[in-house]
Amino acid sequence: GSGLVGSEMCIRDRNKKIISMLFSLCAFSTISMIPQHVDAAQSLEGDSIYQIMVDRFYDGDSSNNAKGEAFRNTENTQDDFRYMHGGDWQGVIDKIDYIKGMGYTAIWISPVSDPQLWGMPDSNGKQWPTAYHGYNVYDPNRANRYFGCEDEQRSKEKLKELVDVCHENGIKVILDVVPNHVGDYLQGTGKNAHYIDANGLKSGTQTKPVSPFDNIDWYHNLGDIDFSNEHPHCDATTSMIENHDLGGLDDIDFDNLEAKQAMFDSIKTWFDYTGADAARVDAAKCMKPEDIHELQEYIGVTTFGENFDMCPDYVAKWVGDNAEDGMLDFPLFQAIVNDFAYGKNFDNIDETSLKKVFDQDILYGKDVNNMVTFIDNHDRNRFLTEAGGDVKKMQNALTFIYSCRGVPTVFQGTEQNRGNANGQAINGIADTWNRWSMQTKDYDGKVIADYFNENTDTYKIIGRLNEIRQQYQALREGTQREMWSSPHYYAFSRRMDDGENKGQEIICAFNNSSESLNANMQIRAESSIKAGAVLVNVNNPNDTVVVSSDKRVNITVDGNSNKMYVLKEQGNIESVNVSFTIKKAQTTWGQNVYIVGNCPELGNWDPAKAVGPGSCSNYPTWQLNATIPAGKTIEFKAIKKDAAGNVVWENGSNHVFEIGANDCNCTITWN
Repeated sequence: GSGLVGSEMCIRDRNKKIISMLFSLCAFSTISMIPQHVDAAQSLEGDSIYQIMVDRFYDGDSSNNAKGEAFRNTENTQDDFRYMHGGDWQGVIDKIDYIKGMGYTAIWISPVSDPQLWGMPDSNGKQWPTAYHGYNVYDPNRANRYFGCEDEQRSKEKLKELVDVCHENGIKVILDVVPNHVGDYLQGTGKNAHYIDANGLKSGTQTKPVSPFDNIDWYHNLGDIDFSNEHPHCDATTSMIENHDLGGLDDIDFDNLEAKQAMFDSIKTWFDYTGADAARVDAAKCMKPEDIHELQEYIGVTTFGENFDMCPDYVAKWVGDNAEDGMLDFPLFQAIVNDFAYGKNFDNIDETSLKKVFDQDILYGKDVNNMVTFIDNHDRNRFLTEAGGDVKKMQNALTFIYSCRGVPTVFQGTEQNRGNANGQAINGIADTWNRWSMQTKDYDGKVIADYFNENTDTYKIIGRLNEIRQQYQALREGTQREMWSSPHYYAFSRRMDDGENKGQEIICAFNNSSESLNANMQIRAESSIKAGAVLVNVNNPNDTVVVSSDKRVNITVDGNSNKMYVLKEQGNIESVNVSFTIKKAQTTWGQNVYIVGNCPELGNWDPAKAVGPGSCSNYPTWQLNATIPAGKTIEFKAIKKDAAGNVVWENGSNHVFEIGANDCNCTITWN
């Protein structure tokens, strides 16, 4: 996100309205759409990402450090976090073995362009320090002198060296790009918009961005976004967010073809020169999805964007064939904080929960595995602080993002078991105490604490998670299907439905309570796992479970913990899927339709164990499935049952049906 120079908050909530693709393509016909990095444009679907805030990582070259008021060593006060601390690209190079040791396949680094050095004086005449985070841009075409060096060419070469070193170590590089805005330079709005006169200001103060971005007509000049009026989303609020400044940052007018061309060209240059592999698009919420799609096509690499919104139906507008390949999954992030940090209800559909978010995954279509998942980042409280310091909860949440659909991303330092530096949660946008450096220094720059410890339990757990993820394609690319959802126990399957590893499947179960919980789950109808199969815990070869004859699996999970099972031995009890269709089964409010019969798979005539409830997309026709051993003759009836357990039995004799060797359908009409 766009950290605001000198602001106590870096305002990040962004929005977009959807504008016609036809208009966009016609208006932007001057830009060539030939991808420059065909190989690099591959999806990040199989990767795991380590997010690095360069200035707060490691100081590998003290000669490029900012001077005077712009720089501080200490992190003792909230104000200290608004200044540069010396981290640079050489520091990332120096720590490549530390990153590689956790098994990451990609890093996401801070914006690479030269940042705003001195912002405009505030009402008290104070000039704020350098934009250490890089989101306030001074010169989009120059490599950051504080991450590289004062010499422009050498700074550019240092960035390329970083990309080359990462590639030599099998690590992709994701550049954070900022197309929506530059720094905060313009004063006034509308026809009164102007750059401040440099006369009388401190030497070195930047009064405007570098040419050609110092053209006032390239900006909207409509004042700040009013986020208090963002909801409910409508054309007016979307237009407001698209055309106004994000916390004072001068907003590029993409209807101005010259401005659009210049900004896109500046971004493309970094990928052409360095060979970087992907882009994270800052402030995507403030841009049309089709504009970002054009940028993605133009630079020739896969992208994911930032839309700080908790509604999947809104975030999904930026994902797809005329948008980006993926997005930061803020809805799932909020569900993870709610359910894993605070132990809320996995199954709650009235607020942001795992079930509520995953039930809307259809909105992302084929791109669902490109959604970028995380438990915290540079704009959010550290998860460990949200979890009250409970490392076990954090490790449970980390395991979750490594097993669920999407691309897991971890913010630097999480592996060191440390929350916000002051141990307290930050209200609103978190952009100070959560952005601590990986080394703590005293006033004179002496290192007094180092956070590159490779022996922490979480460092090792992340290494193991990355190992498992690379071992099983199903965890990277498999289809996710819910198997169990209850207040504190959630389970799902990840399965390869096609390809060389078709049928590979992992069953993942999570418990967010303090007590041990058990679930007796039905194996999914899509599964290749047979009755009698033996499943083994990927983290404990002595922990096995056997699939029952009715294709159910019983899994017990300890408090704030998880288990992942894969097939060890296939079963020899052949079962088939039977699809039941019950026609003309009219119900009253609260009733559902079930099947009960003479075998364990159908509940042994016990309504409490009946199969169901059925689905009803075409009332009053109901459908449900059961897995039953091949060759078995079954007797059954349909029943209606409400939440209180009241049962209405179908009239007449039992239905009799002989199960063949293949999946089959059984259709009846309610008597």
